[in-house]
Amino acid sequence: MPNHSHPNRNERKSGLFWTAKRRGFAPLHFFGALHFGTEAMYPLPEILVDAYCKADAIAFETNLAELATPSFNAMMSHMGRQPEGETLEQSLQPDTWSKLVAVANTLGYSSGSLNEMKSWYAASVLTSAALRKAGLNSYLGIDGFVFQQAHADAKNIICLETPSHQLELLAEINTATDEAFMQHTIEELNDMAKFSHQMLDLWLAGDAKGLAKLVADGFKDNNKLRKRMLEDRNQHWFDELHHANESGLSVLAVVGTGHLVGDNSLLNLFNDNGYQITHPH
Repeated sequence: MPNHSHPNRNERKSGLFWTAKRRGFAPLHFFGALHFGTEAMYPLPEILVDAYCKADAIAFETNLAELATPSFNAMMSHMGRQPEGETLEQSLQPDTWSKLVAVANTLGYSSGSLNEMKSWYAASVLTSAALRKAGLNSYLGIDGFVFQQAHADAKNIICLETPSHQLELLAEINTATDEAFMQHTIEELNDMAKFSHQMLDLWLAGDAKGLAKLVADGFKDNNKLRKRMLEDRNQHWFDELHHANESGLSVLAVVGTGHLVGDNSLLNLFNDNGYQITHPH
């Protein structure tokens, strides 16, 4: 994998790279990705490039190529559409609706288009728009870049869950929580410029502890969502990666940083199951 652009930049720190190893088995490597990025995130650290070259397989959260297809986006849009005769406005308090419309307008979305969306879909669409406005783009996300490279190099690719499963996770947000959920979303959208650049700075510094705190704060007072979006998925991913390791594969897993830091992380599961975790400095 070539070390992408800006060769004159300081090499990225390796604070978000870990190795899990058991005696007699090939190593498993992990790198914490951001799904949106900037040019400042490149070139990639040499330790990641080296692990990529040596790995038998590269693991990702899902099939990122499928996420980008028109058919998947059409399915997401269809699942995210309100039932006939219902609107998002009807499920929200008037003040919450007016605040949502105000922030959506700054991101290029009208009240009419919002009204057709279910809460989870509106949150997804507006969050992506807010990240772009803050200067972060999905085409510069680390996992997307490595996925494209792995596909071009005909690497063995492991997808830890299906795109449809990711969509189901989003769509499972209970409509009874629309009000609280959208209030939280509005706060996030209004804070997105500050939050995204704080996250980017921590990532560039390789600050795993700082990122763990940011993730924990994001799920504060919502243990149910944390369990569904992080802990349950981490357990499933552990099973998939452990199975690959049992079959003799050396694997590099490039997944969202939030899954690798803090309590109940994917790395903790490997540690609890007899793997020695090393973390270069």
